[in-house]
Amino acid sequence: MLGISRDDDFGLCVRARRDCIEGTVIERFDGNVGTLVSQHSLQIRPGLHISGTRHIGFLSHGCDPNCRLDMTHFELVALRRIRNGELLTIDYSETEDRLFAQFACICGSTRCRRWITGRNEAATPTGQRFLAALTRVPA
Repeated sequence: MLGISRDDDFGLCVRARRDCIEGTVIERFDGNVGTLVSQHSLQIRPGLHISGTRHIGFLSHGCDPNCRLDMTHFELVALRRIRNGELLTIDYSETEDRLFAQFACICGSTRCRRWITGRNEAATPTGQRFLAALTRVPA
């Protein structure tokens, strides 16, 4: 039902291989559980992460995501209708207290936060400069 692909904007990403309706459990997953935080790990709870999942570690970020992770049941759930071939997104700030690396967002949502952090961390100095540059008015 899922496929990993390479996208010019998002790098490695996950796309749906069939249509899904809201509430569908798109995938149940497992992997290696431990304390290591990496680019493709996901937080289960504070101090505990899962890595080595087949698809889940490659989900793209979206400020208005089409999926959510249920880390109690290890399920990826559709938040709305998803079409075959659509990029699957989650909001990284909903799963991670601290990100492996903060980044500028290119999701394109009208609700885009522009700089993505974990839910319990402030923007890095790089992020603060990035956000400040967005608010400057050209002379």
